Amino acid sequence: MTSRSAGLRIALAAILVQAPRLVLVVLDADRLPVPATAERALLVVAGVGTALVLTGGNLYLAHTVAQVRPWRRTLAGAWVLVLAASGGLVLPLIVAGISARSVPQVLGSGRLEWTWSLLAAIAHELTAAGCVLASAAWAAQAAAAAAGPAGALVTGAAALPAGREGPLPAGAAAAAGTMPQAATRGIACRAGCGRSFVSQQAEIAHLRHCPRRRPGAGTDPAN
Repeated sequence: MTSRSAGLRIALAAILVQAPRLVLVVLDADRLPVPATAERALLVVAGVGTALVLTGGNLYLAHTVAQVRPWRRTLAGAWVLVLAASGGLVLPLIVAGISARSVPQVLGSGRLEWTWSLLAAIAHELTAAGCVLASAAWAAQAAAAAAGPAGALVTGAAALPAGREGPLPAGAAAAAGTMPQAATRGIACRAGCGRSFVSQQAEIAHLRHCPRRRPGAGTDPAN
């Protein structure tokens, strides 16, 4: 399993959390009795899904922030939000279990009950969205790595300011060996000064300073 597919699998596991809850809520709203064994089974599935999404999602986001460069700040912010949501969701449950009280008794007020319920509803979706974003960041980094030195060479040459473009250096020509044949030969100056460039943009920018395009110029001084 790749790092990218792991994030998508964790995101899809959020279905394990919400589906059993929705089933119980809909059945209760329709006043349909649910056998105790069925309700227990659905809650177990929801609990396993919660552990997988929240804990696994937190670990996956932390790993992605440490390893991936694209969108690192955004991913770090998502990881902090997910960590806070996970802690806020689980903490009242732990306190209720230790003090032998119910969750409403631990929360103590209607406003906190609404806040905790909202957190319980969106924590898994927030974690799933963060994992999808992290998966996309892994894909972006893989695509950048697949471009290799040749892609970086072309991008860097196209970004040269006017007047700074020049012939292909020896190291650049060697790195361009993996590029298509037309790109390896370079683009010759259309004015005939004898120079060649790695991109059409660099050649066009050179024309403004080409000795052959200057008024009254005869031969290229380089020749």
